[in-house]
Amino acid sequence: MSKPRRQKFVRGEASDPLRLQPRDIALLRDVAEFRFLNTEQLVSLHEGSDRNIGNRLTLLFQHGYLDRPEVQKAARLISSHIVYSLDRKGAEVLAKDAQEREGILRRIREVQHTSPLIAHASMTSQFRVCLTLALKNRPDVKLTRWVQGNDLKVLLRRHGENPELVPDAFFVLETSEYKYPCFLEADRGTMTQERFVSKLRMYWQHNREERFKQSLGITHFRVLTITPNEKRAENLCRAAKDADDRKQGSGMYLFLSETAYGTATPDGLLKAVWKCPKDETVRSIIE
Repeated sequence: MSKPRRQKFVRGEASDPLRLQPRDIALLRDVAEFRFLNTEQLVSLHEGSDRNIGNRLTLLFQHGYLDRPEVQKAARLISSHIVYSLDRKGAEVLAKDAQEREGILRRIREVQHTSPLIAHASMTSQFRVCLTLALKNRPDVKLTRWVQGNDLKVLLRRHGENPELVPDAFFVLETSEYKYPCFLEADRGTMTQERFVSKLRMYWQHNREERFKQSLGITHFRVLTITPNEKRAENLCRAAKDADDRKQGSGMYLFLSETAYGTATPDGLLKAVWKCPKDETVRSIIE
């Protein structure tokens, strides 16, 4: 009689201690930094065969260093690959001191709190992974800052920013001549267009009044919105014509469907493919 198949989200008994390898530490650090990463994304970020990396991820899960959030079973994720988050044992390995340990544990608590929104969080992770991969082919462009989640919320509220306006992420791309500050909005298609445009208007007001100058050190920025499909991107782009005072469409708003990029084709993010409500010209985020 064959043994019952072990469930993917239930840990078996790990009798032998796991000897961590340098790549294991790198995998743990990436999961801690990105909050949620699936197998495909981790394979794309690290050298090695799919099988070997997949086996190490399974071992790290079985030994309590990584978690496989069970909520992903019910979430409508585009990818069927298993999603990982950091577990407490992994945090203990990564922490160099008590302060860093508390910061990592705080991030774990944040991940646990946002697990019901794992599809939305995974959308942000996919963008960041693909941006990281795309930049490997663009040595002239650097990602010099990335803040998301509760870290961004705390930073903004510390300087009295509107708590209603909490971006999914803030990042800065830099060349030798220019800086490109960007806010990221990961749209799952669950928000009405009217409510979304209202949020864009808050960005417009913040930009005009230089409200992020103290908290983030910027006086101008773009708002990048990623959507599940092309139709949603077109609809939001069209609606965004009403988001600026002149109601003519602003170049600070850019829209792109997730179908335009992936771990196998990350370069799409840096190409002139972003829709803009100002005109019919597609744009790049580094122009």
